[in-house]
Amino acid sequence: MTDSNRRDVHVAIVNYFTSGYLAVLVSQLLADGAASVTILDNSCDDGEWDALSALATGRPGVTMLRSPRNVGFGGGHNIIVRHLGNLADDEVLCVLNPDTRMEPGCLRALSDALDEMAPDCVVSPVIVTGDPTAPVVWFAGGDIDLRRGVVTHRGYGQPPPPRDGAVYQAGFLSGAVMATTLRVWRSEPFDESLFLYWEDVDLALRWQERGVMLAVAPRARVWHQEGGSQTHVGDQHGAVYHRYMNRNRTVVLAAHMGLLSLLVGAGAKRTAGQLVWPLRERRWRGGAGECVAALAGLLEGMRMALRQARTRRREATTVAVFAPTAAGGHPEYVRKALDGVLDSGEDIRFVWPRRPDLEDRFVSDRISQPVAIPAQRPRTDLGSTWRWVWERARPWRRHDMAFCLFLLRTRDIDVVLLEEIQRFTLPLVVRLSRIRGRRVVVRLHNIRRHDYTGSTIDAVDEWITGRGLRAADSVLVHTEGNCEVAAARYGLTRVSVVPHGISSVSRAGSPPAGSPTFLFFGEIRANKGVDVLVQGFAKYSGESALVIAGRAEDSVRGVIVDAVDRDDRIEWIDGFVEPERVPGLFARAQAVILPYTDFEAQSGVLHMAIEYGVPVIVSDVGGLGETVRALGIGLVVPPRDPVALADALTTVEESERNHGFRRAVVAAQRSLDWSTIGPALSSILRG
Repeated sequence: MTDSNRRDVHVAIVNYFTSGYLAVLVSQLLADGAASVTILDNSCDDGEWDALSALATGRPGVTMLRSPRNVGFGGGHNIIVRHLGNLADDEVLCVLNPDTRMEPGCLRALSDALDEMAPDCVVSPVIVTGDPTAPVVWFAGGDIDLRRGVVTHRGYGQPPPPRDGAVYQAGFLSGAVMATTLRVWRSEPFDESLFLYWEDVDLALRWQERGVMLAVAPRARVWHQEGGSQTHVGDQHGAVYHRYMNRNRTVVLAAHMGLLSLLVGAGAKRTAGQLVWPLRERRWRGGAGECVAALAGLLEGMRMALRQARTRRREATTVAVFAPTAAGGHPEYVRKALDGVLDSGEDIRFVWPRRPDLEDRFVSDRISQPVAIPAQRPRTDLGSTWRWVWERARPWRRHDMAFCLFLLRTRDIDVVLLEEIQRFTLPLVVRLSRIRGRRVVVRLHNIRRHDYTGSTIDAVDEWITGRGLRAADSVLVHTEGNCEVAAARYGLTRVSVVPHGISSVSRAGSPPAGSPTFLFFGEIRANKGVDVLVQGFAKYSGESALVIAGRAEDSVRGVIVDAVDRDDRIEWIDGFVEPERVPGLFARAQAVILPYTDFEAQSGVLHMAIEYGVPVIVSDVGGLGETVRALGIGLVVPPRDPVALADALTTVEESERNHGFRRAVVAAQRSLDWSTIGPALSSILRG
């Protein structure tokens, strides 16, 4: 890999009264090409903080973070990873102990080893210790023996391997120095409950379960002062060390080999040896206090392991999902949201009773999807309003009543998640769902219906909807603005914000492919502002075309037809856009335009634009403006303002501005990925 193609390597260090080591180490890191050095101070000491602050003076690549309390080794590194949230997933972060010295070229060698082995491999240098002129191996890879509960360092105390050796795999990597992509750090953070020691073993076991490769790069070398960052006297470890070593060994290994095996099985020999280790360190003279600390740690670890085992043994929370729509964007949203929860690792099971005409692309083998809701004929096929009323009035033909009958017949349901609400029946559905003590969570995608007109029927509908929402255990909305509106409109006290998620598909950061266009996409209703769009586009004098893609209501078809006849720069793709055509439309787009005039919701099209890496222009209604301003992914204009829209069209196609928005979309993709949103929803479902 050439220098121009090498990824940046960032360094994370957690400090606990080690500023004396860092004075030398930080200079070495910057000289070795570290893109940034971030140090989290756990010391909670003003003098130590002053010493660290002096290290950062005049060094723009060095950042100091101060924790108000000692959050431990893993907690400190998790804070640093969150602080680096604006960095791309494929950039490299090296976790480094402060009591180390890095040889020149080490960071580059670690980065090259990642490229050589696998994109999301985790790699360690050879770590040496002792006399710097004749060092010996402290760590050159490790192994975890889950039968005996033993973790070993390969080659400990031996001469280091040749520097020109090939990268090789290991079963365990030391937390003293580890490098991998931010993607891996974000997906598998440190377990903060461990606080100190064994975090690296816990990570290694979790990484191995996910198939992440662990490797050692002999070309990279770090000198480590063994125990330099610990509190001890000479070569004798203190009480804190022995307490956490025994506690955390028990917690981590019990989850994989069983507590009985650690106490009376094959692992019992090492467990007993850990308890008398303080006596052997002192040649059987003294060390009683440390032995007491070791025993206390073992007992505490046993309590934690038993508590975790009870938690794992609990039955999965079973959630029944109401989302009867058979086609379009909503079932795809539901499937991705449920997959995001399942990916979070929580013990949750979904049952999604569905219509028989649900498209195959929305069916998942991870979700139980019995056919329990009848298909309904669309209003356009029924011929008259009276036939439509008769179709919908029969309880056995209604989606909501069919769902409630399914709940009455099914016993093993703990939570009901209403992803859609039916007009006028929400209070009844909520109360029927609560039978047998079930909790009910309602996702309020639209604060009010898109076709709300303020008529008497609409006012009654809103009053009934409010009663239903207040009867639910929790109501979910997509933005803080939606939360405020919903709380005020319906008198709600239990409203939670769970952002609309995305799946990055992505050409994020890439310029438009082919002839550039502006894209208006999706179901075209009167409130979507297509009339404002064509007026604004008529005032736009640039070279990009306008593509309008989607089915249009009769009330707006004439506006589009007239615009296409007048302006040959406008193309209309009339009707449902097949999934295979969608990527090509977004690939050509300079920006996606959402000029909505009346809207109290969040937009699926906005999040499709984020998925495909495309900037947006939105009107400031519903959750659109709030989201775009927060993420910096485009421009926000007043609703019903064609002049402002035309100016925005000109601005967004400027090369510098457009590229900046596309960079912001990359960051938005990371923060809105379903794997990030899933845990928030899972915690609400688990209660």
